[in-house]
Amino acid sequence: MLIQNLFERDIFRAINGVVKADQIDETSVWQELDEFVITRELDRHFRQFIAWYLEAAEHGAKADPTGKMGVWISGFFGSGKSHLLKVLSYLLKNNAHSFEGETKRTVEFFEGKVKDPMLFGDIKRAMADETDVVLFNIDAKAGHGSGSGRDLILRVFLKVLNELQGYSGDHPHIANMERFLDGKGKLRPFEEAFKKLIGSDWRAERDAYEFHQDEIVKVLSETLGQSEESCVRWIEGAEDKFTVSVESFCRWVKEYLDSKGPRHRIAFLADEVGGFIGNDSHLMLSLQTITEELGTFCRRRAWVIVTSQEDMDAVLGDMSRVKKQDFSKIQGRFYQPLSLSSAKRR
Repeated sequence: MLIQNLFERDIFRAINGVVKADQIDETSVWQELDEFVITRELDRHFRQFIAWYLEAAEHGAKADPTGKMGVWISGFFGSGKSHLLKVLSYLLKNNAHSFEGETKRTVEFFEGKVKDPMLFGDIKRAMADETDVVLFNIDAKAGHGSGSGRDLILRVFLKVLNELQGYSGDHPHIANMERFLDGKGKLRPFEEAFKKLIGSDWRAERDAYEFHQDEIVKVLSETLGQSEESCVRWIEGAEDKFTVSVESFCRWVKEYLDSKGPRHRIAFLADEVGGFIGNDSHLMLSLQTITEELGTFCRRRAWVIVTSQEDMDAVLGDMSRVKKQDFSKIQGRFYQPLSLSSAKRR
């Protein structure tokens, strides 16, 4: 008998040694779900997260929903925090996945992994409502030229929101134009008129908008019924004049959720936030403000779930005592951190 025949799975299969937030091809997703092991530690974390999520769904519509809607997942390299983050993203979305002729929804992968039927029932109940999931590595999404200081995290969150809604991710002022047109019911007519004029889809050409300014002006004028002169003035100053605040971002999130129905939710899952923030108090304050305002505007229908190599207290502890006092509110929006150890799975 060969040793390889003693194993249930092919020992020569490709195994992804590092889980990446942006690696979402069907083969990788299937393997991550199929081979995910719920250890005793992870069982506790799943129970805690599902309890939090269900509690927010039940109490979020109350007149004064001041509860938490942020989750901080901590653990050193190799502890599995990115894997846990991705698995939570799959569960919240609960899509169907296909591999080699077999199709399963995310929750079906957990039927044999979760031994407690009550916990499995809670997982299915938590996944009953529709949730839009925005999973991203914050450093990869920030890139270059996305802003600096306190504004940087906000622009990354706006970028992923714009991409979710089908607006331009790389050019927030263009996304702002698209959001305005969409709100007026004019985005589709604008896209159709643009394609008719130049023969190409708007979404394929919008990143090169600077080369199509004359066409954009003409189509905007036609779509909105405004003079070409006013459209020229807008397009020439759009990028320099565009500003975004946490309040406007949260208002756009709320408008999006309201358009989807009262029980619709959105979850922003940002990987490696702790390393991205480092010792920059401006970035930590930005994360605090975004989380606070999302809780206020969206009544616990918008979640912020982040990973870090250190607990929140450790990140705050690296900052000066004076500035640390400014962060007391962030702990009011985040649940107790889910801390992963690097011990062997049992």
